[in-house]
Order: sequence, then C-alpha cells, then structure tokens
Amino acid sequence: MMNVVLIHPYITAREPNVYLSEPLGLVCLASYLKQVFKKQIKIKILDLYALGSGIPTAKDNFYVFGKHDENFIKAELEKLNPDLIGITCNFTAYTLDSLEVASIAKNILPHVPIVFGGAHATMEAENIIKNHISVDYVVRGEGEITLEYFLRYLQGVIPVHDVKGITFRNAQEIVVSNPERELIEDLDILPIPDRTFIDMEFYKESNKKCVWYVRKTPVATIVTSRGCPYNCIFCSTKVVWKKIWRPRSLEKVFEEIEMLVSQDGIKEIVINDDQFFTRRDRIDKFCKYFLARKLDLTFSVDAGVSVWLVDKELLKIMRKAGFYSIRFPIETGNEVTLKFIRKPLDLNKSKELIREANQLGFWTSANFIIGFPYETKQQIEETIRYAFSTKLDYASFLVAKPQAGSDLYEIFKNENLLDKTVVRASHFYRSDYDTATMKSEELNFILEKVAQKWFIHKVKFFLNPFNVLSYLLPKLKSRDDWRYFLKMFGVLFKNKIKPVLFRTHE
Repeated sequence: MMNVVLIHPYITAREPNVYLSEPLGLVCLASYLKQVFKKQIKIKILDLYALGSGIPTAKDNFYVFGKHDENFIKAELEKLNPDLIGITCNFTAYTLDSLEVASIAKNILPHVPIVFGGAHATMEAENIIKNHISVDYVVRGEGEITLEYFLRYLQGVIPVHDVKGITFRNAQEIVVSNPERELIEDLDILPIPDRTFIDMEFYKESNKKCVWYVRKTPVATIVTSRGCPYNCIFCSTKVVWKKIWRPRSLEKVFEEIEMLVSQDGIKEIVINDDQFFTRRDRIDKFCKYFLARKLDLTFSVDAGVSVWLVDKELLKIMRKAGFYSIRFPIETGNEVTLKFIRKPLDLNKSKELIREANQLGFWTSANFIIGFPYETKQQIEETIRYAFSTKLDYASFLVAKPQAGSDLYEIFKNENLLDKTVVRASHFYRSDYDTATMKSEELNFILEKVAQKWFIHKVKFFLNPFNVLSYLLPKLKSRDDWRYFLKMFGVLFKNKIKPVLFRTHE
C-alpha cells in the first residue's frame, strides 16, 4: 500500500485577521484518488493551517497562521511515512510558505517525490522546477487525473513521459514539461468532496471569519462549476481552466448540499465558482429546487454577480430562494479602463441593477479596482465618483495585482514594473508596485482616504428619510433581517470602520 500525504501549508500574512476556507482543491484530489485506488493507497491531508487553530504567531513583522514548527512537521511526516508528498501552491502571495514546507519535507525525506499543484504552481511550473531543488514535480492545471496517472507511474505501471500535465527534471537535470492534459469533460465522474479528510469543525469557525458577511452559521463553501468563459485582464484562472466553463450536474450539487446540511448542520452555502451565472436556466432550477425543499438555508456567491448575466426577474427568484447579498464586480467607473480590463459591462445598467437589488431586499456591495498600469489619477477619481453615485450599501476599493499567469502580470513585466515577482503576503488592499503613471505610495494613500470617505458618505446617505424608506427598510422585513443588520453593523464597525477611522500612521 502506498502512503500519499497532501499538505495544506501554513500561511504568512501582514495582518492578524486573515482566514482561509476549506482547502477544497486538496479535498477533491483526495476524494478522487480514494475513489480510483480504493485500498491500494492510503491518503492523508496534513492541514498545517488548520492545526494552528487559527491563532496567528507574530514573526518578523508578519503573522504566521498554522503549524510552522519544523520539528512538528518532521514528526508528522515521519509518522505518516509517505511515498508521495503533494503540496498546494495556489496563491502567489503564499508561494514562499509552500516552498518552505517543501524544503522541510525534502530535508526530512530526501528520496520521497515532492509534487506541487495549484494555480501559481501551474503558471510558474518551469521556474519552480528550475530554481527549487526541493520540488521534484509540478502538476499543471486540473489535478485529479494527472495525479492518478502520476501514481500509476510511481507504481511502475506507465513511464513518466506518459503522464500528461507534469513538469519535472529528468535524469540529466533538464526541465521537461510533458504535453498538457485535456480538461475533464464530465465533472460528474468526480466524487462529491469527502470532507472527512479535513477538520470541518475548525473550518466552520474559520469560515465565519473568512466570509465575514454570512447571514447564518455554520457555513460551508462549495464549487458547482469550473472555469469562466470571459477574459478579464487581471484574472489568472483562465490559465488553469482555458476559458472553458464546465458545470457539475445540479443533481450532484444538490446531493452535496443536502449532505452538508444533514451531516454537518450547515445553514449557509458560499458558492466559490469563478462564474456561477453562466447559464440562466441553471440558476433558475437551482433556486426552484431550494424553494421547494424549504430548508433552513441561505446562499451567497463569493465571486459576485456579473451584471450582464442577470436581471430583475432572476434576482427576484434568487431572493426568494435564500440569496440575500449581492456583490457586483464592477471594477471601474471609467470607460477607458473598462475597455482595458475587457469587462463586458454597462455602467448605466449596473447602477439600475444595484437600485433594483436594494429594493428587492438584497444587501449590495461592489469591488472597485485602482492602479492598473496605465491608469491616470483622473481616471481613478472617476471610478471613485461612480462608486459614490450608486446606491451600494458597501464598496470595496482594491488595488490591481499582477498575479502570475494573468495578462496584467505580463503588462507589468513588459513595462519593467515588476522588480520582484513574488511579494510575500501581498493582498488587494495594499499596493506593492508602481504603475506607469503613479507610485505605490500614492495608490495606498488614495485607498486609505477613499475608505474613510465611504463610511461618511453612507452616514449622510441614510440621514435622508427617502433613502431609508427606499434602500434600507426593504432589507428589514423580519426579525431575522434585523438580527442580521445589527450583526453586520457590529462586524463592519469592528473590522472595517474602526480600523479606518482610528488608523495610526507610522
């Protein structure tokens, strides 16, 4: 029997309040391998992040979440005695953490193959293999079938060159990338993620903090489809999923949600699809199923609602089915920037849809991104004016990040704006890079000031009785609505308003 250990690394962050949801990528891999190999292999997810109990440790002006003690990791790996170690390397900002774990594992078990997977690993596969001796292989893109074939290679069933989708060093120390593996056509061949591989009690608590706006708890995340057919300039998921949208059957999705409700007592589902709204009829069927089931269940969509894919009628049935908040990923209020980022969005329609969503009782929010490489201060100011002209309850002002694999990354690189490819613990609320028109310090100053102004703007907005009647009272029709309102106000004040209003300057 082979022992396979999949590692969810600890993470390093700049703030003490960074949280992660379930590592569904690793859970999907483990569930698929269990389905295929049955008792031929023993699979364990070593969740270093969860083993830290969500309590950060201060280290070198950063905060480390998870078990990062080398002796602990050594003891766990020696106990598990793996024949293969897989490490997720999904987010660029946490790449150094994954590499540190790989180095620890290689020092302990030098002859055990170490495999990286995930979005960042896919996009930087050859560089990782070339520059990091502790990583032996990278699984590129969709991992389930590639990892299955890789295990068959380790079992001696097939040669390594028959394993599509991997990058490695050959016997001559030359970096080799085997041909890409085709995407799985029918996602229903994959089993429902087996969450017994992870500590769901821990993630119930972590999810409450990670998805801070949730209405009901406990909460779980799911993925109902893979990929997105659109081509936004800042998105790197198209490198993994090839701009192809593939849904799971709704029957499988319903089965997974029913299991989460019955087995884990879940009361809110956060949908983590890159693009949940691709097919209107699918959303309609989803809503009608849960309207009929009458479960004590609410829904939210973490990536937000694409304005061009929904209308008032669809929002009505979503509201009845248990969706209660809508995030609009508008990104910019400037037409030139809108064309640059390749977003098929009508700014006037967006305003109207926000107004309608508010009147239907949704809590509304939107993302606005500044700091694109050629964006001027005047264009940024136009985006800010647009955000303030809407009826949004909340606006998140973010900075453009050159994520490896995105077209934006290549533009930053070609303009010599990337003096470093990986900024540890980088996040969307702080600029780490200059643009062609502005310094990162200027962008950070704008982000800080606009966040302060937003809350003052909303106080003034609701001092108008008409706005209270039109945009607040439709959200407050029941006792549960009022409880959620008071809860959200407390969370927003503690996590968003208070840090902005009372921020100290270094």
